[in-house]
Parts: sequence; C-alpha cells; structure tokens
Amino acid sequence: MMKLNSLIVSLTVILAAGPASAILRGGDLVNNGGGIAEKNVLYAYEKLDKYIQICVKSDSCKLTERQRGLLQQIVQNMPQEKASKQLFFASETKAPGTFIIDDLVRVAKTGSAVGSPIYINSDLLYTKSEAEGYDPVSIPEAVAILVHEMGHHYGNYSHEELDLLGVRVSLLLQQKFISTPLIPWNSEISATVFNPNLSSSFPEVLLNVGDDVIDISAEYKDQVACVGLTVPIPILPIPDLELLNKKPIASILHNVHWSKFKEKDNELSVMITGNVSNNCVYKTNIGIRNNDSKINISFRMVKSASGKWVYVQQSLSVDQFKDPWWKIIRLPLNPLNSAF
Repeated sequence: MMKLNSLIVSLTVILAAGPASAILRGGDLVNNGGGIAEKNVLYAYEKLDKYIQICVKSDSCKLTERQRGLLQQIVQNMPQEKASKQLFFASETKAPGTFIIDDLVRVAKTGSAVGSPIYINSDLLYTKSEAEGYDPVSIPEAVAILVHEMGHHYGNYSHEELDLLGVRVSLLLQQKFISTPLIPWNSEISATVFNPNLSSSFPEVLLNVGDDVIDISAEYKDQVACVGLTVPIPILPIPDLELLNKKPIASILHNVHWSKFKEKDNELSVMITGNVSNNCVYKTNIGIRNNDSKINISFRMVKSASGKWVYVQQSLSVDQFKDPWWKIIRLPLNPLNSAF
C-alpha cells in the first residue's frame, strides 16, 4: 500500500505542479516534435489498449467494478479515439494559461467527448535528476496520464478517481518493465524491455537514443529460437552449430545489461546482453521453458552537431547464443562483430 500511495502522490504532484527497426518520431503523430518524454507518451498512446487490457485481466490491479467498467469503455472505443489526430504537445511557459485548471497547472487537458483532442504540457514531462540532467516521463507514467485524460471522455469522474485509476494501471506495468541506462542517472542512451506475459507473448524491446525510441521487438522475435540439436564448438566467439531449430510460442528477455562499448571519434558502438527464456513446444505438444540462451543486441550511434547521440540505421545486430562450459578457448578478437 505504501508503494501505491507513493506513486499516487508522485502522479498528483506532476498533475498539479507542473520488421525493420521502427523509429518513433514526434512529428509523425502530432503537430510538433519533442524529446524522449514526448516519444514515450506517443508510444504509450499507440499501445494504450494493450496496456489497459493487461490490468483489466489481472487480479493484481485490484480494480473495482466501476474502474473496470471505465477501462473497458476506453478499450472498446480506442478506434474511435484514434480516428483523427488526437495528441498535441504544448507549453504552459510559452502560452500561459493553456493548462490552468481549477487554479492549478496540469500536465494534460482534454474535453468530455470520445475523440476529444488531448493536450500534453511538455513543461512537466521532465524532472531534474541527481546528475544535473533531466529524467523524461516513463512509458508507465505516460500510461497513467493518458488513462486519466481518456477517463474524462466517459462520464463525470473526478480528478482523484482518474488519478487512482491511472496509477493502478501504471503500477502493474512498472512491474513488467525493465529499464537500463548506459550511464547511471542518465537516460539519453538506454534500453527498455516490457514482458507482458510469461507464457504467451513476446517482449517489447525499445532502444532509447537521444530523442528517438527505436522499437526492435520484431527483430528480437525473429531471432529467438528453440534449439533442437546442438553440435558444440569449443571456441569463442564461434557459435555452436544448431540444427532443427523451431520458433518459440513465447519468450522473456531479462537480466538486461550493457556488456560492451567502443567509442571512436564521434561514433559509439555498444552491445546489450540479456538472458532469454523461450517457451518451446516439441512433438509431444508439451511446453518446455528453455533458459539456456542469451542474446546480444549491438548497434551504433553518432554524435550530431548539437551534441546529441543519433541511432545509425542498419547498424542493428540481434543474435541469440549459448555460453556453456565447453567454450574453453577464447580468441582475442571477435571476428563475427567488427564493431568490437
């Protein structure tokens, strides 16, 4: 209960006080661009019905019948909500009074009808961090904001009711999200993984680079496999010979960490490594959780004239591998990945 109360307080403060890799850019969906926080809001908006349904189907959300009914209304009407351009970003600082409601500066505002535009106050999407930078609003936090605003489209709900409902959805999502920055307390370069379900889904895998969110979920799903037969090769980094591979019916990515990086001039090559748990079904139709594999995610970025890191298109490499005890010979170089 303390954790839920703390999250409610945090949200209330925000509200009251101020197949190829897909790159989500602010200008694609709204009338103006923005930084990583705006991209997180956009991503949350695109996946909102999916995120809400996870809460609706889970006892962990502890929904009342009134709350469940409202969330189901939002999900059912999402096609109508998204029928036209709905999200807009604006600044209270640049246009004073835009987000003043009940004498308070709000993080967002909307109308009372389904499909009403939702205006997001970009001034309140970032908070100052301990590293003298600014932390963007996360995807789960963005979901809380959007659930609150969508709730205004379906009846005379109070801000307090909608705050609580948004937090309940957000809190469950936070338990399923993994976020790891390249440098502690700095979110300019980071990886985010969302594992929706342990046995029936594949993870969402996002790379945050500068002002871009790169969705590599399709590449991850394409590369993971249930290994049928392995011919061991005792030399690293040469992979074992794997035969009779099958696609898993679900997968989990966990223990995600940055394993390598190499900087040269204004270019940075990085590698993320994580543990893979695949849900494999063989001829007996018996599901087996296979935890033997890991995965490497490598990509490059360059520094722009403004000093921001920018993701290099076509630089992505996603490789599932095993690192068993028989890998006793290690070559000094990695001939399979020239970046390192």
